[in-house]
Amino acid sequence: MMKSLLNFAARLGIVVVMFAWVASSVFAVPQAKVSRRMEAKVYFYHEPGEYIDLAPVTRSVNALAPARPAIEALLKGPTAAERRRGFEPLASAREFRIGSLKISNGTARINFVSNRRWAGWPGDLAPVRFKTAVELTLKQFPTVRRVIVSLNGDEKFYDERG
Repeated sequence: MMKSLLNFAARLGIVVVMFAWVASSVFAVPQAKVSRRMEAKVYFYHEPGEYIDLAPVTRSVNALAPARPAIEALLKGPTAAERRRGFEPLASAREFRIGSLKISNGTARINFVSNRRWAGWPGDLAPVRFKTAVELTLKQFPTVRRVIVSLNGDEKFYDERG
């Protein structure tokens, strides 16, 4: 009887261990989120470029929310390897940060905030080139058909006519 009880307990132990293993694999909660990545185009100054001397390079961004990291990459500028290939940062881009970015009903609204040291645009095409680079970068995403860019709340920052 005792031997039979021990066999039963051993079998029960194996069943419990197997059940625990199955339950842990079926009901396991991932410890770290695995973020999916995608390639996104970011536009920098490059002569000759496709759009007022702008040409794309690629960055790996979070596929679930790609717009903000793509624009942050634009603000950081080209890598050293890209600079050797003739890409240059956009004028004043390092002086800005994203104040707000919202995408709704196909329209992306992005407001940049300049830092206190920013002395203004270095040339006539710099603000238009910056705005165009932001638009091209954001319009590649399927949820964006239209882009409204502002700087310190001014949507006409790129227009000399005011």
